[in-house]
Order: sequence, then C-alpha cells, then structure tokens
Amino acid sequence: MGDEPGLMADLLTVIDRRDWAGLAGLVTGDVVYHRPGCPPIEGADAFVAFYRRRCIVSAGRHHVDRCVAAGGQGFCWGRFAGMSHAGVPLNEIFADWFEFRGGLIARRRTFFYRPAM
Repeated sequence: MGDEPGLMADLLTVIDRRDWAGLAGLVTGDVVYHRPGCPPIEGADAFVAFYRRRCIVSAGRHHVDRCVAAGGQGFCWGRFAGMSHAGVPLNEIFADWFEFRGGLIARRRTFFYRPAM
C-alpha cells in the first residue's frame, strides 16, 4: 500500500491548479467518477475533459480536513471555496470516497452537503 491519503490530497491540488496533465497521471485509464447531477464519468480522458470543459468551477481551492485510507479504499472531506464561470461564489462542504489500484485512483464518488455543483 502506498501513500493513498497523499494521492487523494494530490488529486484535489492538481484540480485546483487546473493541471490537466498532472490530473491524468493520478488516475487509472479506466477510472470511473460518480458525481451528483452527472452520469458516471468513465475513463481518464473523460475525467480530465469534465474538469476542463464541463465543471462549473472557474477557480477555487479544496480545503481538506482529513484523508484516511485502508484496504485499497480511502475517504477525504473538507470544504471547497471558489467561483463559478458565471461569477457566482461557491462554498461547499464535500466528501469523497476513493478506490485505488496500482498506486492510482480507480474510482471516485463525490458527495456534497446539499445539491450544489
């Protein structure tokens, strides 16, 4: 087992930095992402494309309270603060569940405190 808590934090950091090449390097080629309000996002290309083109966030930062991992799975939670492409401030509590394979993220499921982003 590697540094899964660090991997989860790294994923959120590269998303905040809009580092799309770095983002692709943290997930498996067949990654599956479940996010409220979206159909499942399947594959690394679709995962990166979601953040590049479909996500409503234009800028912001994940403030992680904690990341824990055991048995090939992990969970992290915190708050996201930022701005939408429409100029609307975003401030949401989130939690993410992860599954790891080969030192990468293979599955992710995001939960929001309320319907939001």
